[in-house]
Amino acid sequence: MMIRRIAVAVFAALVLLAIPVTAADKKPMADEFTGVFISMNAPGAMGSPVQIWIESYTADDVTATLAKTLEEKGQQALVNALPSTRCGTIRIGTADGYPINVARQRVNADGSRTVFAVSNRPFVGFEPQGGTRIQDYPFGVIELQLDAAGKGEGQIIGAAQLSFDADKKNLNIASYAVQPGKISDVKTRPKPKSN
Repeated sequence: MMIRRIAVAVFAALVLLAIPVTAADKKPMADEFTGVFISMNAPGAMGSPVQIWIESYTADDVTATLAKTLEEKGQQALVNALPSTRCGTIRIGTADGYPINVARQRVNADGSRTVFAVSNRPFVGFEPQGGTRIQDYPFGVIELQLDAAGKGEGQIIGAAQLSFDADKKNLNIASYAVQPGKISDVKTRPKPKSN
């Protein structure tokens, strides 16, 4: 078994520096994405379609509270807090959908953006085995890098440990897999035009 540790500065930016989520953003299906799953760690799902529905992006105050919970009480306390914050769903292939419990985005001046999401469940094919407790890797993590046209690519950490470094303002992610899975050919579904 190999465990790869990944320090993700992007999440810190999303938690602490992202454009505030206004009331206008909190509406059903804030975003819908499609893509194709690529991972040697879950060969049974290789080439499967990925669908992501984000009903609303997580508000700043909720995100700050969750980050404080993780920092002060650890990841099990965060797992316990996340079911009440469900804000979307991800589906890989024909598997049942997984909840998205935190969703944040950072929009750049050129219109490109980063979307970051966390599920309180590890994704199928990534569950720890060989004596490793699933409680040690209870999260699924998704990151999408999109251009101004809403196209791009992403990565999936299917079974992750999370910890928060308050001094560096970083979320640290330990991936159970050797490397994250990839989401290729990511596209943003156009929003219906309002009348």
